[in-house]
Amino acid sequence: MRVLDRYIIKEQLKIFFLAGFVLFSVLMLEKVNFLSTLLLTQHAPALMIGKLLVYMSPVFLTLAIPLAILMSTLMSFSRLSAENEVTAMRASGISLYRLLAPVLLISIIAGAITLYLTVNLTHRGNLAFRQTVITILQTNFNLDIKERKFYSDFPDMVIHVNENNDGALKGVFISDQRNRDKPKIIESRRGFLIPHPDSEFVTMKLEGGVIHTMTKSKAYRTIAFDEYDLSFDLSKRLNQPLEKEIPHLSVPELKARIESLRAEGKPANAEIVALHKKYSIPVGCVVLGLLGAPVGIMTHRRGSAGGFGIGVLLIVLNYFFLMMGQGLGAGGKIPPVAAMWAPNAIMALIGIYFIVRVSKDTMPTRPGIWLEEKWNGLRTRLMAGQNSD
Repeated sequence: MRVLDRYIIKEQLKIFFLAGFVLFSVLMLEKVNFLSTLLLTQHAPALMIGKLLVYMSPVFLTLAIPLAILMSTLMSFSRLSAENEVTAMRASGISLYRLLAPVLLISIIAGAITLYLTVNLTHRGNLAFRQTVITILQTNFNLDIKERKFYSDFPDMVIHVNENNDGALKGVFISDQRNRDKPKIIESRRGFLIPHPDSEFVTMKLEGGVIHTMTKSKAYRTIAFDEYDLSFDLSKRLNQPLEKEIPHLSVPELKARIESLRAEGKPANAEIVALHKKYSIPVGCVVLGLLGAPVGIMTHRRGSAGGFGIGVLLIVLNYFFLMMGQGLGAGGKIPPVAAMWAPNAIMALIGIYFIVRVSKDTMPTRPGIWLEEKWNGLRTRLMAGQNSD
């Protein structure tokens, strides 16, 4: 049996690495627009962009690995069945359950790797990604405020300085139209840019100036000041917001935060979803791996192409369940624990049903035939009921 196990494992791994690379690349495309904004508008160095890709890799791998397990199992068993190798094995007395042993082994290993990523690396990658983006924004903000040029990257604000010596400003002029009912013109002899560590906010501390403002009654007013602080949200310069705190928390930090929120009587749905997601995705590797084998055997007449099509459909379905559960659970629409484990439960039930039917040879080899037979049976019973009336 070891020869058989090695044969099935070899078939599955060939497809697994290819499918994993493709799925990882597709998931990476989600960040292409964001990274291109940093590269083109924020003048981020190519090395920084490379670091950001590395930091996001654990997150995308946790999604790509379970889906690659499903695709590799489904397509490998589809090919084995199309070439009658599964039929020959079963004719030799090897049951479907025995054929699932190497699949289970690979799925468990993939699940263990995914668990390591979700528990130990994803939150660190998310935090490093955020800190690197903030560093890029803060550095570029100082460089973009050029002497004797108007700076208008922030909505409803225009900044002009006579001198900028590495964040030490002189001759500052600011038009602040953020409050349309009370626009302001600020003039200051000097100012300083003060970045907030690990935050997307930068404070401009102005000294020795005057504020020109207009009240709702159109009355003109001036206010002299010795010191005046303006806060800038640098994330406003991006085409999408930075992630909030929850993705940056480790398992112990999530548990502590959940307990703290519960003690205060506040909802902790988003934190509970994030915690259980770290475990439900690795378990999904085993569930999807065992689902792929019977579905692959069912599609054997279509060969690998048929298996690929069914695999894509199942991937979309699983991703839909996961994202829907995450949104509903975090929003408190359904219990957060159920939200994160329901996709695995649904896929597990489908997998168990197909495994039992295929192992008993009661499932037609093509899903279309099976659905047609079910429909014909239902229609026959309905017509028989009408005739009896």
